[in-house]
Amino acid sequence: MERSCNISSTLRLVVIGAVAVTAVFLGCDKSFDPRGSLDDQMVVFSVLSTDRTAQLVRVQTSYMPQGFDPLTYTTENFLRDAIVSINTSSGSYLMRDTLLYLPDTTRYKPPTRAYVLDPFSPVYGETCEIVVQSTRHGVAYSSVVIPSQSKISIDPLQIQVLDRPENYSKDTQITFVAQLSNNAQGYVCRLYLYYDVLKGTKYVEERVEVPITSTDPSVFSLDTPIYPRLASVPQTFKIGSTYKNGYYKATVSAITSRYRSKLIFKWATFVVLQADNNLFRYYLTTHPDQDPFSIRLDQPLFSGLNGGLGMVGAYSLDSLVDLLPGNFWGNR
Repeated sequence: MERSCNISSTLRLVVIGAVAVTAVFLGCDKSFDPRGSLDDQMVVFSVLSTDRTAQLVRVQTSYMPQGFDPLTYTTENFLRDAIVSINTSSGSYLMRDTLLYLPDTTRYKPPTRAYVLDPFSPVYGETCEIVVQSTRHGVAYSSVVIPSQSKISIDPLQIQVLDRPENYSKDTQITFVAQLSNNAQGYVCRLYLYYDVLKGTKYVEERVEVPITSTDPSVFSLDTPIYPRLASVPQTFKIGSTYKNGYYKATVSAITSRYRSKLIFKWATFVVLQADNNLFRYYLTTHPDQDPFSIRLDQPLFSGLNGGLGMVGAYSLDSLVDLLPGNFWGNR
């Protein structure tokens, strides 16, 4: 009888404890949100470049979508009270706001806003500082060093391959050599063919990139072409980029097969893009597949901005142009 009373008392205590715990949880109206709280910050994004006269700076505020998909957020968070300037050794330049019409309006329907400085082209090797001042968010700033100009060369005998590809075998090499800047962190090289094609009554200029190789290099197929990607600058600051005449000829043939109208190939252009430290580090964090040792969570998103989030980077663009002869193999 005594044992039965003890068991009843124990059960009574368990029930009372369970009711008390349940009451505590029911009284708490804060639901768990894995996204955390919104940290309202200034977000600045800009890539300065030597190949254009207009420089853009995007200035927005951070946001929190209703769900877990950030692409569902379609509100323009342009920071209207910002004062944006670019400071260089030659002076300080105040930017103005402008509208940018997006080619893809799937997410943002109206034009987006940005700050622009036009005309302005950064100088090779120059340090540029972007400063953003806001009454609400304070000051954010970042500086970049524009990579110095690269020096591109090619053997004169290999220029003949560009001019007369039909006279050389598919395995004939076309090699460009470039001396890169010692303040560049990343680089990528590309070979383009520029041509005019008659569409209706007007000639339209177009360009096509020549692949460096393909998944089946034995037949120089363009079904699965492979193009160069941004890579780290070597310690020697000197690189060579080799193309095969087979891919060059296949590219010309693909254009002549696509169009049946008048066609004039104008020039072949070898381009070298050099990225500064900020732009290259940002690229690496957004392309973890290029790092064979990455576990995709081992490096946080790069942000080189003081006083906010975002990225201010720069690149320089140089080229070597070969004017093709008037009786080029693909002309008609």
